[in-house]
Amino acid sequence: MFQVASRPAAPFSEMSYNHYQPTQPAALPSLNLPERLKRPAFKEVSRNSLLAVDPTLPNYPVEFIKHHLKTRASEMRRALSVMSIMSSLPRSHLPSFLDVPLMPSANPPNSSDFPTHLLAISASKIAPSSPSTPTAVSFASQAGSSSSATVPLYPAHALVLAAHCTALPPLPIKRSDDETAATMRLPIVPLTVPNGETFPPLHAFLHDKRADKLLAFLLPSLASRFPRPAPSSGSSSRGGQEPPYVAGFSPDHLYKFAQELVSAAYAAAGPQGAASGLMAHTKVINSLWANTCALGITDEELWSTIDFAWTLVITALATHARDRY
Repeated sequence: MFQVASRPAAPFSEMSYNHYQPTQPAALPSLNLPERLKRPAFKEVSRNSLLAVDPTLPNYPVEFIKHHLKTRASEMRRALSVMSIMSSLPRSHLPSFLDVPLMPSANPPNSSDFPTHLLAISASKIAPSSPSTPTAVSFASQAGSSSSATVPLYPAHALVLAAHCTALPPLPIKRSDDETAATMRLPIVPLTVPNGETFPPLHAFLHDKRADKLLAFLLPSLASRFPRPAPSSGSSSRGGQEPPYVAGFSPDHLYKFAQELVSAAYAAAGPQGAASGLMAHTKVINSLWANTCALGITDEELWSTIDFAWTLVITALATHARDRY
């Protein structure tokens, strides 16, 4: 049992890379918000951590393995489509494993694309502003104080978690040799995170690295403004570093998006409620940040996306404050 502080546009041609750098928005009157969310000091993903999950892993660089996992995201989703997985279980009677039925398929997925575990996610009582690292604190201790009688289950691939979440202990993979079995046994791992609502999009991001989808979750009124990323050049698989998705947005894009966010807040709640609507975005982004910190995720694409979303909302709040006062 571990504690750490739904599933898963236009062309990108008009936006060139290397423009966006986090800006410093104007000071906000009477709002106690940081200009940027702090990045804790994380350790790098080690090959030993990956081998602890899968000892048969080829001797490839960690970045190559991450890139390979990203390319398998669609096949991992296809594997889920032939599984009948319960969405939740009683919190007080959580079994150690679940035998998941497999539906017949004329073209069955590769065995390595199936999930290896089920994560039973609970939210901690720790303030999101102070995320904790994983401990052996009992998941069961959350049961008595939780208002929910059930706990949601999320199918997970241990290698994806090990390749990104440096604060999680390894979850060894144990596959059945019987490829004709009608069920697949998945161990259930109780996991407590700072915020349960932002775990699903974060977990999905670790698989497909779709920053546009994550931004659409964080800022739904601007979802249409975030085009699908261009196909990867493959440089990351060779040890190179591709620019993050948000590098395609210039400061002018950011300020225009901030104005659109203010307009959406006015349309949804009127002049008196617009500030509260904008502040609600900071709570969601902060919750995602807390989960990212608690899990020890070092992914630069993810952190650049968090930085961009936070700066955009802070800029929107400054714009609203200037227009109001």
